[in-house]
Amino acid sequence: MDNLTHGLLGYALYAATDTRDLSRKERAGYAAAAVIGAEIPDIESFTTFFGDEAYLTWHRGFTHSFLFSPAMALLALGIVALFNRSVRWKKAYLLALGGVIVHILSDLSNSWGTGIWEPLDHGRYSLGILPIVDAVILLILLFAWLARRFASRARAFRWGLAAIACYTALQGILASAAVERIPDGYDRIAISAQFVPTQFQIIVKRGDRFEYWRTTALSRPVKEKTIVDDRHHPAVPRALEDPDAKAIARFAPFYGAAVTEKADAYRVTIYDPRFRLVRPSLLSKTVAVPKQ
Repeated sequence: MDNLTHGLLGYALYAATDTRDLSRKERAGYAAAAVIGAEIPDIESFTTFFGDEAYLTWHRGFTHSFLFSPAMALLALGIVALFNRSVRWKKAYLLALGGVIVHILSDLSNSWGTGIWEPLDHGRYSLGILPIVDAVILLILLFAWLARRFASRARAFRWGLAAIACYTALQGILASAAVERIPDGYDRIAISAQFVPTQFQIIVKRGDRFEYWRTTALSRPVKEKTIVDDRHHPAVPRALEDPDAKAIARFAPFYGAAVTEKADAYRVTIYDPRFRLVRPSLLSKTVAVPKQ
């Protein structure tokens, strides 16, 4: 998810609690704990300055792991303690922990990939049922904010969070139904929710080809394109010796390769097929492999 949505979801967790008997400073402390907790898993984003290999190795890695979520919440609480010590630490910690878990779950719901079981499992898991920026979730949070005029803030945001949970579940059901409509016989499959709700792109690995299907809740899937995968070309293993290419292959749920022959070398592009049609340069690395 985008950082705006993460922060707003953290605030929604705080706003859904009863704060009527708290001082202004206490309310600020609890809100900060929830919002910082909802943002702090992305603390590893600074690795983008160290190149693609470092970024893909650490992005959505252990900071997005359920196993590390208690430690990330403790770090968020430590940041709050630097400027506000009026809160009850147990409640503030639980809000921070809730923010961390909501962050992990919301990232898991999109197609990028999240290391939810680091360091025991280095795989990147994704459900692909929500887009990176989800307008429906933002609108629900806006309605919850406006509903404070007609109901208590806690009640408005509790209903808002319940509506987000129902919407996410509905997207999951529709995505599952979309997968069921794809012809059988594929090796691997990945889902990528589109910006418009109920619309999905399904990426299928079938033999040495990637198939791209587009489907909605009310229509049969339509095959958009088929791409040949050169993964078994003899130049590919040598291309994967490049650190950036290796990081992409490790990060993607399944990777593809495109090989172009030149006079004295093969140009091998290692890519994540989930983004090949929309943004070919995203999660893609071209390596020149000399001919032997």
